[in-house]
Amino acid sequence: MDKKYLEDLTRKGREHIWQHYVKHVNYGDSDNFNIGVGGEGNYFLDPSGKRYLDATGGFHCCLVGHGRSEIIDAVNLQMQSVEYVGSGILFTTIPTIELAAKLAELTPGDLRVSYFSLSGTEAIEGALKMAIQYQAQGGFQYKHKVLFRDGSHHGFTFGAMSVSGDPGIRSPIFERLVSPIGVVVPSAHPYKCDYCDGACNLGCAKAVESTIQYENPDTVAAFMMEPIAKGAIIPHPEYWPMIDEICKKYGILIIADEVVTAFGRTGVWFASNHWGIEPEIMVLGKTLASGYQPIGAIVTTTKVANAFTGQGNNLKMAHTLAGHPAGTVASLANLRIIEDEGLVDYTKQMGTYLHEGLKTLLKYEIVGEVRCIGLLGAVDLVKNKETKEPLGGRDLGHAMMGFMLDNGLYLTSGGSRLEIHPCLTISKKEVDELISVLDKTMAYIETWISSQ
Repeated sequence: MDKKYLEDLTRKGREHIWQHYVKHVNYGDSDNFNIGVGGEGNYFLDPSGKRYLDATGGFHCCLVGHGRSEIIDAVNLQMQSVEYVGSGILFTTIPTIELAAKLAELTPGDLRVSYFSLSGTEAIEGALKMAIQYQAQGGFQYKHKVLFRDGSHHGFTFGAMSVSGDPGIRSPIFERLVSPIGVVVPSAHPYKCDYCDGACNLGCAKAVESTIQYENPDTVAAFMMEPIAKGAIIPHPEYWPMIDEICKKYGILIIADEVVTAFGRTGVWFASNHWGIEPEIMVLGKTLASGYQPIGAIVTTTKVANAFTGQGNNLKMAHTLAGHPAGTVASLANLRIIEDEGLVDYTKQMGTYLHEGLKTLLKYEIVGEVRCIGLLGAVDLVKNKETKEPLGGRDLGHAMMGFMLDNGLYLTSGGSRLEIHPCLTISKKEVDELISVLDKTMAYIETWISSQ
């Protein structure tokens, strides 16, 4: 790439792109602005040709690796046929039908009907409306509250913010504008549990029933769950079965947010499968098309879908480009690769290998805990192993990311945790490369801290 053109492109990008998550001092100031110009397998390429091992799986999205011609060609062929048909006048397209049927085949229980969107967050919005309207049309007009867990991450739109416990999402600026439907319940975090001292007493699950009783069961419509929470936080084996039983007892729908964990990420098709949970509503997004096209979906049981039939019962929700054939055909190709290459079983095996590698980082004083299930891993960074106080800090996170990029690893961090979820196609050699850079990074950060 021409040097002058690249410099001009970088300047334009710094000045005019409002990047997500990047904390600017002033526009144009970002010194870690990079441009991806290629993707090959499990690597990104920058304009100089330098390769970066993608430890984020395309920022939580990509399962099948980058540059897959099977997906690219499928989208291209579909665009030559018909690029878009508006669903509002009872038209749809072949790949949209085929994807809905495929999701009915793959998803657990009686999840049979798909309502498409353009992202996971839009699907969260639709699922919230769906749950509340379902309850009202079933004669429970006061059931409007939605339980969500402390620390949970469901998106940045107003509805999603109202049921997210991630401090990075919630904001005092918007608190008075965010819908009051959300009711927080405790997280289920064995490493940092507020209820247990040693052996698990399932206090976090019991607290959910106490909250329902306090709020009045007749007002609670749904439980918004991440089967495995952000940061690879894996609950006690009895936690979700207990929650499932509590929700059934009070007529509360379970909405499973599988935007990150669906389609093999944790070594099974859906993270809900680990506990045999059959939600009434499942939300899909990032991994549905491996990031090759924007798409999301809400998959519901037949019972839930039937509640929206009949005069005046239609769902109060619509997206102009929902079910766009570019997204649905990309999703079909993505799912076909996962099946044909046996990536779900492969992920289970490779996850064990990744976990063993991550455990070697526990030798560092700043590493409090490592967790891994399938190819969803996390490293918690702490100031003190005993107190478990998070490390954190913008400058530290910035230094850490810069060091990893310099060493050919694409991985983001705020300084308190590393969230590791590479593409499911990663090899043992590439896992070794990943662990090697992380090992160097931990040594570098300990030195960096001592120099401050």
